[in-house]
Amino acid sequence: MRKKEERQRQIFDLLLDHEALSVNGLAKRTGVTGETIRSDLDALEKEGLIVRGHGFARANRNRIELPFEQRCASNVEEKRVVAWRAIQEIRDGMVVYLDTGTTMHAGLDLLRSKKDLTIVTNSLNVAETGLEMDFQVLLVGGLIGKQGRRCHGYFAEQMLRQIRFDLAILGTDGLKDLSGIGVGRPDEMGWERSVLDSANRTIVIADKSKFEVANVFLVGSLKEADLLITNFIEDELRRKISTEIELIETDGQKERRTLKIKIPCGKTES
Repeated sequence: MRKKEERQRQIFDLLLDHEALSVNGLAKRTGVTGETIRSDLDALEKEGLIVRGHGFARANRNRIELPFEQRCASNVEEKRVVAWRAIQEIRDGMVVYLDTGTTMHAGLDLLRSKKDLTIVTNSLNVAETGLEMDFQVLLVGGLIGKQGRRCHGYFAEQMLRQIRFDLAILGTDGLKDLSGIGVGRPDEMGWERSVLDSANRTIVIADKSKFEVANVFLVGSLKEADLLITNFIEDELRRKISTEIELIETDGQKERRTLKIKIPCGKTES
């Protein structure tokens, strides 16, 4: 069994290093038969770690957390304008929770326009930025994740439950099918759930690419938040979102605000 697990880890590592590999190519690299490779790929696919094609496989990179710096380099402008718009909702003197994701990180410079904030975060990057701007910063402690540069786990969850936020700004790993607010790792579900429960008002931020990514571990529904801020999207998607949550779309120059549609009791949207 251990030999099989080691081989599957080897296969997964090979797929991480390449865009895609054929079954024959994997067989040559691992020294086993094509039949064995197919069996291993079946197991990895069931775990959601790979995506199969006709005669080839590739890593499911939606399930892999890339280094923070690498994730920061994607969709930079789309993330920045979304974060800037969210920061405009912050009022001087507030106690605010700021998320650990790269969307929040992209717009942190606008915090300089605020005064007397207490920033609560489990992000090392957000904490450092808040200190540089002379805000009061409360870093939520716990196990530090190297890839995401954030604290999580039992101690972080317990600490968050003791704090009330005027406003929480949260990212999400995906918004495909509007399934809800989610994270990529099961051991991070607790702290984000704690933030949702402790905030007087919650804003979800996401660049438009998140509508193509499915959440793996759901923390809560969009209806539990108060506002979603994203880039400009298609009419049909806008209509669907408006049944769940108030929406602001922005490109940094102009914006569109759509209020949440109130569906009468006993009726469902057709």
